[in-house]
Amino acid sequence: MATINYTLKIISNDLFIKYKSKERAYIDEKIVNFQTALKSCFGDKISDVLLFGSYKRDTILPRRFDEKSDIDVLIIFNQSEKKFNTETYRNQIKQFAKIKYPRTPVVKDHPSVVLELQKIKFDLVPCRIYSGLLSDYYQIPDKNGYWMDTYPREFNKKLTNVNNQSGSIVKPLIRLFKCWNANQNYPFSSYELENIIADMSLSNKNLQSGFIYIIDNLPTNSLSQLGKQKIETLRNNGRWIKEYLNRDNQEKAKEVVCRILGVKI
Repeated sequence: MATINYTLKIISNDLFIKYKSKERAYIDEKIVNFQTALKSCFGDKISDVLLFGSYKRDTILPRRFDEKSDIDVLIIFNQSEKKFNTETYRNQIKQFAKIKYPRTPVVKDHPSVVLELQKIKFDLVPCRIYSGLLSDYYQIPDKNGYWMDTYPREFNKKLTNVNNQSGSIVKPLIRLFKCWNANQNYPFSSYELENIIADMSLSNKNLQSGFIYIIDNLPTNSLSQLGKQKIETLRNNGRWIKEYLNRDNQEKAKEVVCRILGVKI
């Protein structure tokens, strides 16, 4: 019987930045350098430097598949620094980056300061820990210069749980659809797409049935007309995958998968 399971596995593995690869080793080395340099520069003004985002979750794509792939670094300023507004924090981080990496373009982009080292983007995000009634939580800058709550550890834990419950297919499926998303000029934001897929019912599915399920169930209510058209094209290709599988034509089904993702195998 025709199947695209193996094809999807091969592609999703290629979309993963392998442990012990040169790319991951380089990224990890730069992260350690950031942590050391930031703590040296700011001293006791910062309490910690944490890695978060898609790199932490193993859902980031190599830059050759997604030019917007970046490494998120959370810079937690201590409580005595709470009096400063968001722009003060970002300006301080930008000044640090310009001094530490004088030959590297440094730009402010909400909510971070972005610099690119050898085609790898790093998002340096200022953060403060806000004490709530029941617990402490992170706050990062929003687009209006105020603070907004963020819960990176909670989402990381949620994604790990749903991935484990599904037989470890959720993270590979997220990478596959992030590849489609990048190939279609980002109808969804990367984080939005991860949340959408993490909330889907993917237990008792394999890569093939999960892939088709996501195609059939991606929401369109938040998308522009162009975005909705891209989803309709995706759904049409999904119908062809099912048709070719029903005809037991594995090669044609694989061709459609590669067309969707913009890859060759």
